[in-house]
Amino acid sequence: MNPIAHRLTKILEHYQMTAAEFADKLGIQKSSISHLLSGRNKPSFSFLEKMAHTFPEINLTWFITGDGDIFNRSNIKPEYSNLRQEKNDLNNSSLKQNAVPSTPTHKKLTNDLSTIASSPEQIIFIFGNDTFKILNKS
Repeated sequence: MNPIAHRLTKILEHYQMTAAEFADKLGIQKSSISHLLSGRNKPSFSFLEKMAHTFPEINLTWFITGDGDIFNRSNIKPEYSNLRQEKNDLNNSSLKQNAVPSTPTHKKLTNDLSTIASSPEQIIFIFGNDTFKILNKS
């Protein structure tokens, strides 16, 4: 079994879903999941995007590369709160020290971002040729 198929199988087992149920949840064709599980295809950007929106707690870096944990530490849904969670190393005071000097526009943006999360876990660059690069917090 190829690595992507193995990780997809782990996801299906965790959610106790069949491949068909997972495909329905993502709004994709059942054959797409079958092709991933058989190793015929690799996940497309569209598949990854749908998975990220439907299951935001799944760590896409783990799914693509096998690096890290299966779940994002900051996005675990309450029903999965029994899973291991680690606190963010950065706190609000360190963010304020590195903040951009405030002008009315920057101040509003800083306030809006601080309500979303204390720091980003990863940044995904999407290029015009349908490739992407993921940068993780280190």
